[in-house]
Amino acid sequence: MSQSLLIYDEGNRLFRRLARWVAGRSDGLTLVPWRADGVRRFLTEQFGDHLFAFVMVDVEAGVVHAGGETVGRLLRRWGAPETAAALAERTYAAVGDPLGQVLHGRRPADVDGSFPLAETARPHAETLRATCSAASCAAPAEEA
Repeated sequence: MSQSLLIYDEGNRLFRRLARWVAGRSDGLTLVPWRADGVRRFLTEQFGDHLFAFVMVDVEAGVVHAGGETVGRLLRRWGAPETAAALAERTYAAVGDPLGQVLHGRRPADVDGSFPLAETARPHAETLRATCSAASCAAPAEEA
C-alpha cells in the first residue's frame, strides 16, 4: 500500500482526535495538519486556491481525493463494505456544509472526488510527505 497524506483540520479538537484515531488504524497514512508549512502552497497549486476541504493525497499514484471521496477511501482501506463507504460519502455530502459552517464559520470548498495530482503541486506534496514522515509538521502540543 502506498503512503498517503491526510490533510486535516487540527484547529478542532474533535477533528484532531479523529485524525489520530484514523492514523493509528491505517497503514501508510501520514497526518498533515492544515497549518503545516507547505499545505497552502500545495492546495493552491492543486486546486487554484487555498481551499477548506478534507484531502487525501497519494503522491506515488498521482491522485488527490477530496471531500466525501476521502472518507470513502479511508473506509475502504479499513476493509469496510462498499455500502458503508458509499453511505459515508453521501452523509459527508449532506452534512459537510452545515458542519463546516457551525465549526469553522464557513462552508467547505465544493470539491469532491478524485483528481490527478497536478505537476505544479507534486513538488509541494513530496515536500509534505518528506517533512511529515519526519514528524516535524505535527500540530503544536498545546493544541493536543
